[in-house]
Amino acid sequence: MVQALIAGGIIYGLFNFLERGKDRGLDGFTSITFVLVPALLLFLITLGWGFIGLPQAFLLPFVSLYFLVPTLMLRLQYQFGWKNACGYGLLVFVVAMAVDILLSVGFSALRG
Repeated sequence: MVQALIAGGIIYGLFNFLERGKDRGLDGFTSITFVLVPALLLFLITLGWGFIGLPQAFLLPFVSLYFLVPTLMLRLQYQFGWKNACGYGLLVFVVAMAVDILLSVGFSALRG
């Protein structure tokens, strides 16, 4: 949850910077949604995957949800072009992965 809030805040700032002067409805809630929905889906998939007993290494393709969900939301809900939607989806993916990696490294450093 902390990862989603931090990444959502960064994405909100980047969207405000990139979309200045345009009113397309991209607000703070939407920015957090772009990270929270894939994070919750990935959590539920991981939980089900663990109950079945399959190896966790096969979950790597599901990380693409951080790209797919924002891209499809921007294209279908906000009527962005495919080029802009894919660019913003890639931005969400990169920010979410960077924040996740930095938090993982930070928390592991706290454990010693």
